Order: sequence, then C-alpha cells, then structure tokens
Amino acid sequence: MKKRILVPMVLIFACMFGYAQQTEIELVRSAFKLDKKTAVANFMQLPDSSAAKFWPIYNKYETERSAIGDRRVKLLEKYAGAYQKLDKVTAEKLWKESAAIQKSEVGLREKYADIIKRDISATVALNFYMAEDYIATAVKYKLYSEIPTVPQQK
Repeated sequence: MKKRILVPMVLIFACMFGYAQQTEIELVRSAFKLDKKTAVANFMQLPDSSAAKFWPIYNKYETERSAIGDRRVKLLEKYAGAYQKLDKVTAEKLWKESAAIQKSEVGLREKYADIIKRDISATVALNFYMAEDYIATAVKYKLYSEIPTVPQQK
C-alpha cells in the first residue's frame, strides 16, 4: 500500500512548477492536491488508538517544521537573486545557511521521532520519520532541480 502512495507522490512532485513565490506548505498542497497532513495520514495508516496520540504531536512538529521549510524557500530566493553576481562571501553564507537548514530539519525530525517512540511506539516513530524524510527529500529535489548552477569563477 505504501508503495502505491509513494510512486504517485514522486510523479506529482516531478510535475511541479512555479514554486519560487510559494511557501513549502503551499508546495506540498499543490503537489498532492491535498494538505500534507492528509498525505502523511495516507502513508501512516494509524489505528484509531495510535492516531489519537499521534496527531497532537504531529501538529506541534508541523508548526516547528514549517518555519524551517520557509527558511529553505527564502534561501533559494536569495540564491536566485544573487547567483549571477555571486561573490565568495555571499556564496559561503548561502551554503552555510543551507547546511544549517538541513541540520535543523533532521534534528527536529529526530526530536519528534523520539517523542513519538516514547508516547506511542518505535514502529510509529519509524513510519513518521520515513514519511517526513520522503516528503522533505521530494520537496528539496524539486526545488533544487529547477535552479541554475553558478558559473565557475577563476
């Protein structure tokens, strides 16, 4: 069942366009034709007893995570505005910010996987982690596949 959900998700993300002015949440909504929470619910397929515990935790996670996603979109907007006249200082600031965003994203996912493991189960925590990792990877792939590379400086 999960493979049947993941394959269409990849195809939908591959068809996305016009993301530069959108937040990451809007990207997910436009890609799935539904909100991210519904996509996660489809992947997780939680029994009612686990769902009652999971969704309040997930909502807190998503509030924190959306700020990280918006940071990524803003970083790409900075890159798009600067890439043709990029100097060494700006280039370093951009890649360091990209690394900081990725570290924040993974750290937050680990934090909430631990909470879910503690409050529900390790299996639910794993499924949460994998669903979020998949969605984050698909969003990053689409965002980054559309940006030009910087010309080499001598």
